Amino acid sequence: MRVCVVGGGPAGSRTAEKLLSYGARVVLYEARPGWEKPCGGGIPERSIDSFPFLWDPSLPHQSANRARIYSGSGREAAFPMAEPLRIYSRRNLNRFLLARACRAGADVRHTRVRGLERDGRFWRIRDARGEAESFDFLVGADGASGVVRGRLLGSSVPLDQTLGVGYYLDDCSSGEIVLKFFPGLDGYLWIFPRTDHLAVGICGPVGPGWGETLLKEIRRFLTDLYGARVARNLRKYGARIPSHPPGTPVGRTCQGEGWALVGDAAGFVDPLTREGIHYALASADLLADALARGRPDGYAETWERNHGGEMAWAFRHRSLFFSRRFNEAFTFFASASPAVQKVISDLIAGRQPYRTLQRRLAGHAPAAAGSLALRFLERFVAGRPSPPPPGLDFPAR
Repeated sequence: MRVCVVGGGPAGSRTAEKLLSYGARVVLYEARPGWEKPCGGGIPERSIDSFPFLWDPSLPHQSANRARIYSGSGREAAFPMAEPLRIYSRRNLNRFLLARACRAGADVRHTRVRGLERDGRFWRIRDARGEAESFDFLVGADGASGVVRGRLLGSSVPLDQTLGVGYYLDDCSSGEIVLKFFPGLDGYLWIFPRTDHLAVGICGPVGPGWGETLLKEIRRFLTDLYGARVARNLRKYGARIPSHPPGTPVGRTCQGEGWALVGDAAGFVDPLTREGIHYALASADLLADALARGRPDGYAETWERNHGGEMAWAFRHRSLFFSRRFNEAFTFFASASPAVQKVISDLIAGRQPYRTLQRRLAGHAPAAAGSLALRFLERFVAGRPSPPPPGLDFPAR
């Protein structure tokens, strides 16, 4: 089989590498050798288990071992995580995965695809240099607004989209992740440490005026948290974050006769956390396995079986998860209960399924309430101070 993969991000590069291991011939179109993407870059620990090559010592990353959560009212919970969250620069990660595809034998074309059309049972692909080739199968891995999804589906299957904006905070480091919720916002703010900067972002609705509103919230929060000095190190970014539309069968929207979409192009992004790297890699493996078995339609079937239930639950409960009542209670119990902290650590690590999250949290609520009462008494009697606020390490000038 001769396969055309359009897009050399995590989904495209991994699809190419996996297909080559099965004996396919792969041409991968990617104009950029490595690029930064508006993204936190956090990869849950379950992804490291599933894709151990992410632990390659040549791929730099930062491990965060603590979490700090702020509710809409400003209530705070700080605790060590049971497992670290590993955070990667997307420039480094994209370059690393594309290099793996090259070493596996991918024919990488550093140019853009300008046209594609079905020619009998083949795909005719035309690139920006004016060259054209034919392929047996087409993989769209060039994002939600990429040429493949646009040409194959147009606007007939719109993705659910939210806005993601933020800043890179240069020349500082931290050993923790910070999450902040806001009253009435269908989203949250995050601060993820990378090797040489912080990735600070916030997600919320798409619409006029929302971008600047969300950026103002970030600047206000950063100044309150770290002081006015942080404003001198900010680089802005922004992008839309896609998710697969709820209630729409994957088999109808993400593949067809001789083609399939993976990663962001398919909308395979967690609708709660907006994390997409794990699902990009997972969709690549599922598609390659289905093609190797000679059953392309098995791709959608396996995706639905492995991930469809979790994604559907997340969509149905998104308003609850970001409600003031839930995140206030969530932060309240997390501030004192090691059991609740373990649940949150498992959630960040990708080991806590959404469908049993509420039941597990409720089961620990009585013990958490007791821990809070004990902590209050200890502070009242002994005057024990609260945990110190987060700090940043700025290099000496």
